[in-house]
Amino acid sequence: YRGFGIGTAMMKEILTLLKSHGYSRVSLSVQKANYATKMYLKIGFEIVKENEEEYIMVYYL
Repeated sequence: YRGFGIGTAMMKEILTLLKSHGYSRVSLSVQKANYATKMYLKIGFEIVKENEEEYIMVYYL
């Protein structure tokens, strides 16, 4: 089901829920080869750190 916007919609809903509960930022780690990396960047996550295999990303609510 890639390309149907399901993952993006779910992530945006989670971010909205976290913001409504008072969180100011969210972080995640994702392997560089993971298809979802592009989705996270498109939503607004920023890469704050990386190593050979993964990115650490942050989204400021």
